[in-house]
Amino acid sequence: MQDTLRYYLRKIESLRLGRSRGVPAPHKPLLLLSILDLIEAGEIQANRIEPSPRLVEAFLRYWKHIGVGHARVFLPFYHLRTSGFWHLHPRKGKELVLGSVRAFNAMSQLAGMIAYGSFDDELFALLLEPVAREHVRQTIIDAHLPRYRSVIEDIVNENREVARTERCLLRQAERSIATSDVPESPVRSAAFRSVIMKLYDYTCAACRLRIITLDGGSAVDAVHIIPFSISHDDGIGNGLALCKIHHWAFDNGLLSLDDRYKLIISSTFDETGPAALLLHNLKDNQILVPSRKPFHPSLHAVRWHRANRFQA
Repeated sequence: MQDTLRYYLRKIESLRLGRSRGVPAPHKPLLLLSILDLIEAGEIQANRIEPSPRLVEAFLRYWKHIGVGHARVFLPFYHLRTSGFWHLHPRKGKELVLGSVRAFNAMSQLAGMIAYGSFDDELFALLLEPVAREHVRQTIIDAHLPRYRSVIEDIVNENREVARTERCLLRQAERSIATSDVPESPVRSAAFRSVIMKLYDYTCAACRLRIITLDGGSAVDAVHIIPFSISHDDGIGNGLALCKIHHWAFDNGLLSLDDRYKLIISSTFDETGPAALLLHNLKDNQILVPSRKPFHPSLHAVRWHRANRFQA
């Protein structure tokens, strides 16, 4: 194992980086650090790394402190293939097309051709081991990002806290443990958003809209059903994923839910516009809910919203 680890550490040390504004571009090291974080958090358990919103978010947590210009995670995802330990797996029917592509211009273009990336099996096995994974992380920092060591360590520690809090929220929901009267904190807020967005797959529960931009932005918010300022509850049962329009309508009492998770619409407003965008056309529609019942919106929260926010 030690010989194998040393082999890959040398590979990482000699990683060829592109140039950005005359200096080595940090894209490849930051992508590797992002993947390590997702492995440590248990979000990547198989040697199949998909170009997903979670990967983009993990990359951006580093990029906003270290990168310059636009964060283009699709660049290192593709170009890391020259490392000798990273492999791209095309979607069915895209094998020949992928072979002729020299570069991608967007994450959506990459995701349309590449199903996932993978490491050498021996390297991935090492990354599943905490000690070896930490050796890899430190080698990435020492070889390519030494001036950002303290920044990276802060991000890694915060990511660990958020991941622990996410797991706690999931356990509490499964065991029906109340989560009210908890102090607000950046870590708990980040964990609430993260777990709700994952459970709803970045999709609006009301209209099924799902838009994710290249810089990791989403048209969907993680919403507290009972406002946190009132409930001090950031449990999963007090959460819902809604697009910007329906978040606003929900907060202002123009839509709510019945006890069967069907949409009810206020009769106190007028609206005009394309039929697909009209709130009234959502009446009685079943909302999207997570597949597991413990993660559904709590009826206590839903009833509170109907009684205290909904404008019948």
